[in-house]
Amino acid sequence: MNAGIQLFSDIYLKFTHWFSQVQVREDEPRIRVPEKTIRCIWNDQLFRTHELETTDGEQLEIVFPGYWTFGPGPDFKSAAIKVNGVLYEGDVEIHVYSSDWRAHNHSQNPEFGNVILHVFLWGERKKSPRRITAPSSPRLPGGHIFELEIKDYLTKGILELSEELDFDSYPVMNQFNFGRCHLPLARLPKEKLEQLLNAAGDARIFTKMERFHDRIIDRGYEQTFYEGVAEALGYPVNKQAFVTLAESLPLPTLRMMLPTKIAKKEKILHLQAMLFGMAGLMGFKHLDLSSLAPEDRTYFSRLARLWEKYRKRLPAPTLTDRDWKFGGIRPANFPYRRIAGLARLLLRHEAQGMFADFLKGFKAGIVMEENKRYATRIPRALYDFFCVEGADDYWGSHYSPGGKKLAAAQNLVGPDRSAAITINIVVPIALIYARACKSVEMEAALNLLYRSCKGKTDNKLLRFMKYYIFGNNAEMIRILSTEKQKQGLMQVYQDFCTQNENNCLRCQFPDVIHRYFT
Repeated sequence: MNAGIQLFSDIYLKFTHWFSQVQVREDEPRIRVPEKTIRCIWNDQLFRTHELETTDGEQLEIVFPGYWTFGPGPDFKSAAIKVNGVLYEGDVEIHVYSSDWRAHNHSQNPEFGNVILHVFLWGERKKSPRRITAPSSPRLPGGHIFELEIKDYLTKGILELSEELDFDSYPVMNQFNFGRCHLPLARLPKEKLEQLLNAAGDARIFTKMERFHDRIIDRGYEQTFYEGVAEALGYPVNKQAFVTLAESLPLPTLRMMLPTKIAKKEKILHLQAMLFGMAGLMGFKHLDLSSLAPEDRTYFSRLARLWEKYRKRLPAPTLTDRDWKFGGIRPANFPYRRIAGLARLLLRHEAQGMFADFLKGFKAGIVMEENKRYATRIPRALYDFFCVEGADDYWGSHYSPGGKKLAAAQNLVGPDRSAAITINIVVPIALIYARACKSVEMEAALNLLYRSCKGKTDNKLLRFMKYYIFGNNAEMIRILSTEKQKQGLMQVYQDFCTQNENNCLRCQFPDVIHRYFT
């Protein structure tokens, strides 16, 4: 192989292979599930909430799950529940196993005195005294804390949920002081730290490949690619809703429904009507059209008529307006605008498909070294592949239905989101394709695409990691110059930080650093 070719490396995975998903204890084999997974499930209420019972068979209603907390004490504060119709307010503690309450000695810890509900994934096979107490809980019957085992209420299997959860978009744990890995990392030479981050960045792509591999076998490259792009457009809070939308309106259905002998400006209305309708976001058909500007009135009346036509031919929508979140995101990223952008991407690649068109542009666009078989430069256009201008679209100049018209049209999908789609969706799916085709040259070009991306990713998790394991050291932070290295840092968090519940006291990452990089 030519020395100039750089392929994706699995060296980081070899370092961490002993963090297997199955942990054997004395009494039974157990699936290893990080406690943060259960926190995320509780935070988003990813279980059937309308038929809950406590472990004592009492009817349970979740009025408010509480606020995610950091540091010592219960996991969620200021929650509200009803048990047999009686309202209780207090804190919620989350565990993987019911026995963890006693193992952590919470009954003797005054910080847990306001806990009203103990939520866990699994109860113990070996029966122990059922009811637990907090240091002071006079408001609860008999001073006992209510308990909920959520295993049988999950909407999906725990492993499937774990794969779908994006830990990067949730609050981070271990927020205080520096991690045990800070000093070992600070002592590493610059090139060793870069090697570690790059290797972890490759591992992050492999992790994403695992998510897509079975989908490709089941649904093909184009549908999987479409679902992945839709998911990325919903980042961070509407990812699952976008995936559900793409699943409920698959490409074969879209192609069958969409008229072929009409102008493109008409096709976009048909696509948007189907997408908004299946998304459960056609509520704007109840707008008082007479109060709208002529442009708005024409647009919404046409969408409503088209949806009435398509709804008779499509399955009943599984999404409603309640499945979409608008709080906590910039208006420019509201679901209306992202769905409109998805419609334009579908129309742009109507003939061959998004994945086929990307591969074609990728192969034509990469710059090859003279007389060599490997790429040396990636054109910016590949990172902008998913950009969608808003100049010719209603949603380019509006944030909400019938809202004030913006002074200037804004992109429906901008360059930063396009680059994020390239890294998180394109690279892993295209790498599966390259390896299936046994194309070393294509894999090398994808690696170059990945390591050349100067993305602007800057989320809460990254800011935490810069502080927690880099200690806000300017020299160390400067090393995070590429998207690949930032992705690597997030992979370290996923592999190590989320696996520990005791502020990294038992974390093996410092040992990995010492064993393999010093």
